[in-house]
Amino acid sequence: MKKLFIILAAVVMAVSGMAQTPESVNPPTTASDSLLKVINQWVEHIELDLSLKNRYKLYPTENMYNLLRLDTKTGMISQVQWSLESKEEGTWTINDMDLSYGYGYGSGSFELYPTKNMYQFILIDKTDGRMWHVQWGLESNKRWIRRIY
Repeated sequence: MKKLFIILAAVVMAVSGMAQTPESVNPPTTASDSLLKVINQWVEHIELDLSLKNRYKLYPTENMYNLLRLDTKTGMISQVQWSLESKEEGTWTINDMDLSYGYGYGSGSFELYPTKNMYQFILIDKTDGRMWHVQWGLESNKRWIRRIY
């Protein structure tokens, strides 16, 4: 906490000591206005940093070569297949629609839950409770998502 205070004090002194311009161009500002600007910039940076961390999550399936990659901010899902043979590796889209309606409440809004059927999961939007039935598969016609009402 002491370090934060010292840093903030140094920033305020640095901002207040900057070259002055004519008052007609830039009206005078107080040290508290400058401090508030700096704090707002830091908060924006922290929010961006937090929204980018933990945005993607991998979910194992019962098939050891296949996982599901979820974008926890938008609800987009891809099937990921790994192999010792590079020609057998790849990703396939299950859901390419932004389910957050563009609001993007941040990372962690969406979560996948496995069912007793190894190919099927439930996707939930933890901000409003909407749910989808998700199926992954080895063939394209076996991969889909549909809303549960």
